[in-house]
Amino acid sequence: MKLIHGGRVFKPPYWEVWFGMQRFFQHRYGDPTVQNRIRMAEDLGMAIIPLGGIDTNVWFQRREETSTGLSRYAGGQLESLRQLEERPIPDFKPIVERLRPDQQNVRESGFVSWVVLPWCFHAVATSMGLRNFIVRLHRDREFIEHAFDWVEERNRLAIDKVVRKVRPDLVLFDGDCAYKTGLMVNPEIFRELVVERTRKTVSRLRSLGIPYAFHTDGKLDDVIPILVELGFSAVHGCERTANDLGDLVERFGDEIVLVGNMDVTTLYLSTPQRIRAETERMLMEGSKKGRFVAACNTSPLDNIPTDNYLAFVDAIRDFSPRLDRES
Repeated sequence: MKLIHGGRVFKPPYWEVWFGMQRFFQHRYGDPTVQNRIRMAEDLGMAIIPLGGIDTNVWFQRREETSTGLSRYAGGQLESLRQLEERPIPDFKPIVERLRPDQQNVRESGFVSWVVLPWCFHAVATSMGLRNFIVRLHRDREFIEHAFDWVEERNRLAIDKVVRKVRPDLVLFDGDCAYKTGLMVNPEIFRELVVERTRKTVSRLRSLGIPYAFHTDGKLDDVIPILVELGFSAVHGCERTANDLGDLVERFGDEIVLVGNMDVTTLYLSTPQRIRAETERMLMEGSKKGRFVAACNTSPLDNIPTDNYLAFVDAIRDFSPRLDRES
């Protein structure tokens, strides 16, 4: 939280923003209760506990089951304003009743917590399918803008009805909006679509004194300046195949906390020895300005060997910053 509130910490904390290693979790800790999430944090040295997502009922995705039994995204179903108008607002009361005791458990254990909200660009683009979204943006921008407003209005309601009562320590917006080469749409159009709508939403969090962070895959050159302008404390992803971490630190490391950079494919394919070396490289580069959090750049899944993932965790725990940077 020192980092999130603008301080500098040269030994990076560890925060796995998305964690998909369900078999790993079940084997070591049991069912994903808040008590067991706390046990995982204590065991692995993680800094912050997930309370979960706040369901605002904004997704219109299609999912299909793979041959291995996994459920995968298979496109979007959103086509009309009528679908938005007919989609009910969720009952937020049960969400508050579920999250409040979890938040109390987290605080009593000496940890801090975060919740997840959707974000207009990612929610609408995936609810339509990216190709349909791009075509509709060209032919019927009014519909896209209406859908963006609809998502953010629900986010503001969730902040008023849930976040205000639960008081998580951080809110993360799930906001995929970039390819490995840059934003999914023209940067000028992107700014016109998202900035003022997002500003209106995060102003609710600022009035509560609750910091907020952002996740996106892809290249961050055009994303980070907007996040800084809107007062985001941190950005997660820093996808290694799309970004040079050292360059991000040099250009943006004084303005926003950078979270993540370990490539999950490296964790899957490499040896524990190489993973330790890659993790140490990431930590040395990321921590140069004291505003970095160690993490994967996306969700680690159960295809990663346990020994490989634990080598990553151990390297974070064992990392020693150069003392002259702290003096």
